[in-house]
Amino acid sequence: MTSWSRPKPRFLQALSAAALAAASLQQAPVAAQAPPGPIPASEELRYSIHWPSGLSFGSALFKARFTDPGWRFEFDLRASLPKIEINDRAVSRSDEQMCGQEFTKHILHGNRRANELLRFRPNAVERINLEEAEEARPGVTPVQDCARDALAFLYFLRTELAAGRIPPPSTVFFGAGYRVRLEHAQTRWLIWDGQRQLADEIRVSVRGPGSEHELSAYFGRDESRAPLLFRMQFDDESFTMRLQE
Repeated sequence: MTSWSRPKPRFLQALSAAALAAASLQQAPVAAQAPPGPIPASEELRYSIHWPSGLSFGSALFKARFTDPGWRFEFDLRASLPKIEINDRAVSRSDEQMCGQEFTKHILHGNRRANELLRFRPNAVERINLEEAEEARPGVTPVQDCARDALAFLYFLRTELAAGRIPPPSTVFFGAGYRVRLEHAQTRWLIWDGQRQLADEIRVSVRGPGSEHELSAYFGRDESRAPLLFRMQFDDESFTMRLQE
């Protein structure tokens, strides 16, 4: 790892984005109805975050639960960097087609924090800064039908891959709107749990207000198309998020 004393702010943004541009399954209450598509009705995916040296500096957890008539997705990230602790959490609620309904995010990077709420309307997304007074007017962004937040989009991508499709470029919301472009790079073997496992590498380009990131996500060929690995290069730093075996 490159020697430095404090991470760049844009690197912290990239870490959050990579995690969202995001299979250890635990017991949970059974859903009232089987969900449409390949995502299990109850799923937990735990990841470890590593420097190129292999040293781990954090962990991430994705949760999905289907309860008729929609989905609840959750994301938690914990990481320790020089002189700073990272604690991020997001919760997404969407319908059966994973179209957004409500999204909250709570970001804590050392002394920097952000708490926001998104409400998805038929033709607009309302963005509310929870740090401001309750009477503050929300920002409103016009959208087409079925806008998605970052968490819902990750699971939607899995359903599309399972159907043999790649979604076209679209705007995905993680507070602000981010333009996301996807490209199938290759199908390759990964060493997983001591064995070779076939995975599809999807290259992801994310462009938002004042930032641009690129990463590679590797999705397994199992029925649920669970993401096995995320890999990102940012300035002089790189890191990976690896599904715990």
